[in-house]
Formats: sequence, C-alpha cells, structure tokens
Amino acid sequence: MESLFFVAILPPPEISAGIDEIRKQCSIDYQVYSALNPPVHITLIPPFKLNVTLENKLITSLQYCRNFRPFEQELRDFDGFPPKVIFIRANKNSGITALHKSIATKIRPYLKEKPGSINPHITIAYRDVEEHVYEKIIQDYSKKRLRANFNVNKFALLKHDGKKWNLFKEFDSRPGEEQYSIDL
Repeated sequence: MESLFFVAILPPPEISAGIDEIRKQCSIDYQVYSALNPPVHITLIPPFKLNVTLENKLITSLQYCRNFRPFEQELRDFDGFPPKVIFIRANKNSGITALHKSIATKIRPYLKEKPGSINPHITIAYRDVEEHVYEKIIQDYSKKRLRANFNVNKFALLKHDGKKWNLFKEFDSRPGEEQYSIDL
C-alpha cells in the first residue's frame, strides 16, 4: 500500500490565516476552490507516493536535513503560471535553495522522479481555474500588493488521508548539529 506525501514550509499561523483569507476570497469571487484543500504552504518537494513500509526510513532521512540555519522568507505580491495557477511570490533566497537541495538529495532514493529545482510560491488558485477565469484573476491580482516576512526554522512532511493533506511530522532546525548518514 502507498501513501501520498509532500515536503513543505508552513508559514506561521498568523500569516497562514491571512493568506487563507485571500484564498477564500479568491474562491468566492471566481468560483475556484481546489487551492483551499491543502494548508497554506511553500512546496519544497512536490507530492510523491511512498510504500507505507518506507515511512520510518523517509522520516529518518528527513531528520538528517535539520542542520539548516533558520532564514528569513519574504512574500511579495502576486503572479501566475499560465493557464491555471495564481500565487503569492515567495522570493528565492540562499536559505530556501539550500534547504530544498538538502532534502531533495536525502530523499531522492524514495522518489520515482527527480524533484527538480525550486520555484517558491504559495498557491491561491489552481487546477479548477479555467483559462478565461485565469486571465481575469491575474489581471485583478496583479494590481494587489502583499508584503510579509517570516522566519523559517522548520519544515514539514505532509500526508494525504484520501480526502485532505495533514501535517504528519515537523522537523525543527538544528544548525550546527552533527549529521551522520547511514544508508540502510
């Protein structure tokens, strides 16, 4: 049996709540609801399937990635990936790039596909956005301004229960902690 996972940065509750309100308003205004399903997040490793017998090994591998230094993450304004995705820009920085690389390297043995590079963002609409609706949303949101900063001092493993994404495990930053790797 396989489970569906992804690795992400979850902004602090006060920022997540504000962004969730933006997602909800976008859903009401444009009748697009898919983005309301996952928690507010910045994807580090996109969804992947994993045999349940490997869950503990995945968690152990992710624990080796906790030696990152906390970093400041900036959120700035809105943008899109045509023809469906509207998002809040999460500025790329050396902290998020290094964290992504570390995690991607450690969990590569569990992935069927290479995770690729990171393009950090927080989605507010996707999947159920039709092309003509995308044009209207991007036109409206390109005029809006958003500014937020938060300290990233942990990352999360999320697991899908068949209906929604749930926090499965968080990994706090432990900079300077000696990391040993044993391949089993």
